[in-house]
Amino acid sequence: MERYGLSRAERLRGQKCVGRIFAEGKSGFVFPFRYHYLIDRTEGAAAAMMVSVPKKMFKRAVKRNLFKRRTREAYRLEKAVLTGGGAGLAVSVAFVYASRNEVGFDKMRSSMRRILAAIAEEEQRLLNGEPETCGEERR
Repeated sequence: MERYGLSRAERLRGQKCVGRIFAEGKSGFVFPFRYHYLIDRTEGAAAAMMVSVPKKMFKRAVKRNLFKRRTREAYRLEKAVLTGGGAGLAVSVAFVYASRNEVGFDKMRSSMRRILAAIAEEEQRLLNGEPETCGEERR
């Protein structure tokens, strides 16, 4: 039976970890998210995530919290694509809500599905030992 929870171990925290994703990781954009991810070779395969909704976009905390909850829920439902991947790879992902407009949950979930599929593809490429693709942009 699949686990659909989002435990504390699956949430990215700590300034060093978060800073490392933005400094060393790769990034992309799928409306309404800008995402940054880092794939590491470690002992235990794990996936960790964080969500950010800029105060510049939405002044009211209620609205920011709503989008963070929706994003976490979309990730929770679609994370099986990532964690089912490979042995010995840890994936850290940061999602930044990048739209000034309100987006419904269905659109968020389909965007999340596309993002996680792209990251899983990169994860498989690393597992197979294929070289990284330079200059190839994701849509």
